[in-house]
Amino acid sequence: MLIDTHAHLWWNSYEDGLEEVISRAKVAGVEKMIVPGTDLESSRKAIELAEKYPGVIYAAVGIHPEEVLGYKSSDLSFASLQTALRSELRGRTVAIGEIGTDASSEELKSCMKDQQELFGAQCREALELDLPVIIHTRETMQETLEVLDSLPAMPRGQFHCFSNSEEDLQQALSRGFYISFCGNITWSKRVRKLVTKVPDNRLLLETDSPFMTPIDPKVPNTRLRQGSELARNEPGNVRITAQMIANERGVSLEALAIQTTANARKLFNII
Repeated sequence: MLIDTHAHLWWNSYEDGLEEVISRAKVAGVEKMIVPGTDLESSRKAIELAEKYPGVIYAAVGIHPEEVLGYKSSDLSFASLQTALRSELRGRTVAIGEIGTDASSEELKSCMKDQQELFGAQCREALELDLPVIIHTRETMQETLEVLDSLPAMPRGQFHCFSNSEEDLQQALSRGFYISFCGNITWSKRVRKLVTKVPDNRLLLETDSPFMTPIDPKVPNTRLRQGSELARNEPGNVRITAQMIANERGVSLEALAIQTTANARKLFNII
């Protein structure tokens, strides 16, 4: 069995075909999926999906760093956002995420302090609720670590869609975090080299659906264009990256599946 630890199945492109997506995932051996929110609305949708597909979909709730741009001029304070978010925590919520920091644009760089404030507040919420965090960090490893190191305790959790340097990887591992990679390992040799640097007991699988569609090595000379309808990623594709990771690490797909499933069960406390 494979577990996709990061799939945004509340995305509009799944609206009319989610049953088929889940069916294809099961055919590919992906029997469980964690669905993170990125704001209040999508966090609610993630919980609804977890309630509709018990034992298959599990919800994570959180406010993505890019959302700071939308809230910056809003009357809602970060404190009130946290209060509203906490009201969503019920039943099948297994993590706080997707949260973190992002410096991929000048606009985001200009509000880094606000991002760090929001990230820290959500990490403290996770500590209080004894839930893991799912961390997004894009060009901001130093800013992310600043927040983590300032907390009263280090939360447990996952650095998702990892694409940073080997030094950054070691920084995350030294703080006890799990690591997952996406379709980026199928086109970035630099990122692919990192998959052998993660200890067996810290490795997770994910797709980041509907983004980061992997290149299927069984389809030579073909690369799906990011952003096109055909490029929509889905949980069943975690098998493609899992096989590549297994090849890089010199283990069988079955062995990798057993290890990463055990890791996901332990971190997210899922059956």
